[in-house]
Amino acid sequence: MAPKKFMALSKYPDIDVTIYEAAKEFSEVGAGIGVWPRVWKILAHLGLDEDLARITAVKPSYNECDTFIFRKSDQPEGHDFYKLQTQGTFLRYHRPDVLEVLIKHLPPHYKTHFSRRLNSYTQTSSGNIELFFYDGTVETCNLLIGADGIKSAVRRSLLSEQAKKAASTGRLKEADQLLRSIEPKWTGIVAYRALIPTDRLTAYRDAHPEQNIRYMGQNVNVVVYPISSGSLINIGAFHAREELAGTPFQGPWVTNVEKDELLAVHADWEPELQAILQCIDKPSRWAVHTSHPLRSWVSGNVTILGDAAHAMSPQQASGAGQAIEDAFILATLLGHRLTRLENINQALSIYDNIRRPVATEVAERSLVNGRLFGLQLPGVDADKDTERLPEIGDAIKENWKWTWSTTLDASIRDAVQMLENANISRAYL
Repeated sequence: MAPKKFMALSKYPDIDVTIYEAAKEFSEVGAGIGVWPRVWKILAHLGLDEDLARITAVKPSYNECDTFIFRKSDQPEGHDFYKLQTQGTFLRYHRPDVLEVLIKHLPPHYKTHFSRRLNSYTQTSSGNIELFFYDGTVETCNLLIGADGIKSAVRRSLLSEQAKKAASTGRLKEADQLLRSIEPKWTGIVAYRALIPTDRLTAYRDAHPEQNIRYMGQNVNVVVYPISSGSLINIGAFHAREELAGTPFQGPWVTNVEKDELLAVHADWEPELQAILQCIDKPSRWAVHTSHPLRSWVSGNVTILGDAAHAMSPQQASGAGQAIEDAFILATLLGHRLTRLENINQALSIYDNIRRPVATEVAERSLVNGRLFGLQLPGVDADKDTERLPEIGDAIKENWKWTWSTTLDASIRDAVQMLENANISRAYL
């Protein structure tokens, strides 16, 4: 359960937090992580901005910024067709760098237990939650927050619990749907990922000194941008076959592959991109899975957040940001003076009401972005209507605009107001 999910609770010293981590130590899987202005405002509020600003290649700003170059590249001679400008910086990080900052800020009184992988939980009639771990140990708590990723054990138990309740009242179809929502689903997308030391790419920097490029082709796109204060280049090559979405993926979800495989699937692309791919030593291949949209993230005094609740395609660079938004709203409600042990479920229900629709929409926007990055815009033939390629850029900008033109402020106000109204109503009963 990653530290970023619990930083927001650290401002409430009366909340006792215990973290159970399946790994032997805190670690991050993957390479790049993106932070948009909407999320940066939350991180600044939590006091993480100074340390995070030191480890990014570009400095935070709320001014208009050149964020990405879009380039059609699935041909012998590629060409730029759009410059994405945003109101505020898109910050790019290496995940281990961010983790180091978060661990530094993790309150020392938080109890952390490593090598403790959760198997399941049960809620007792007394209101306690019993946690059953694979090592045979059992722990109890009053509130369980599942931040345990796309293969979440908490989500599995939560949905099983919801299904059992539905079945007990004759809602068999609903119960079956809940059980079917436990396992993640394949999007039909595979992503090749790699990191390259920046000093290997001198020729590339001469071609595109901005270094933030989306190389686009039919149902394929390759993103290239610097991380680790500019010392590394993050590469992500996304190959989509939408007709396979929802089918089982054959083989391991994540595996190392030979560079020749990556070069082969871009054999007809422009020399600039092929030169970049030649610099990769050993790429990994990821089958991109997402979670099913859920009717509720809450069961009793148990809830989920982040990938456990809404694992999404990475092509809006918003998965981590949505987890941070989840955590901030949830912590605001749990830390409110009106939240007590006996009404935790009320706070969780408000969190679910506020956050779930937003994250569900962002997950869909991420898939839309993926199609647009693959040059799929209805009515536009990217190979024949090259003069209309900027329309794809405009569509991407419109779909992404919320990340820099909106804030979490209204959701925070709504959540607090709902909690206060509910407790005012109770006072007059």
